[in-house]
Amino acid sequence: MRRAAKLDGASQGISAMILFVAIILMTSVIAAVVIGFGEKVFSQTKNDAQENVPSVKGVVNLVVLEIYTLGANDEIHIVFELPYIENSIGDEALSWVVMCHPSTSNNVVFDEGDFTLATDLDGDGLTDLPLVEFEPAVTYRMIMQLNDCDLENVESASLVLVVDKGRTQEWQMNIGTTPYQGQDLN
Repeated sequence: MRRAAKLDGASQGISAMILFVAIILMTSVIAAVVIGFGEKVFSQTKNDAQENVPSVKGVVNLVVLEIYTLGANDEIHIVFELPYIENSIGDEALSWVVMCHPSTSNNVVFDEGDFTLATDLDGDGLTDLPLVEFEPAVTYRMIMQLNDCDLENVESASLVLVVDKGRTQEWQMNIGTTPYQGQDLN
């Protein structure tokens, strides 16, 4: 009887050891599958993120923002640079919008345009020169012509600059109640 009890105990021990080894092997296989799946998901996310990152990194730095002329068609003078672009970008990659909130109505009036009239600092900012690309960290100027926005009759106004595949930036223009030619709008 004693021998049978020892055999039963040994057989239970061997069965428990086989079960323990099987559980370890199964958890190893499951862990490998989960880790492989996680790696696949994260590598696809990384590839998607690399494809969605803008290549321009465009941020416009305004050096001067002022009223150039007031009258029938107001004009705003800007001096700007693109200090953070890696390569030169075309003038069609930049655009602007001036949004005005007239004091006489609740509607928003806006003017928009591109940067094809921009010149280097030696130019007048109004003439379409053969300047077709903006270089990194070079200063340019441009006169923005406003047809619908009357700066003498606005409650508030803002300038929005858009760089294609870059940033959209907005500046509130401090016009005040009595705007004048040469007034700093920063």
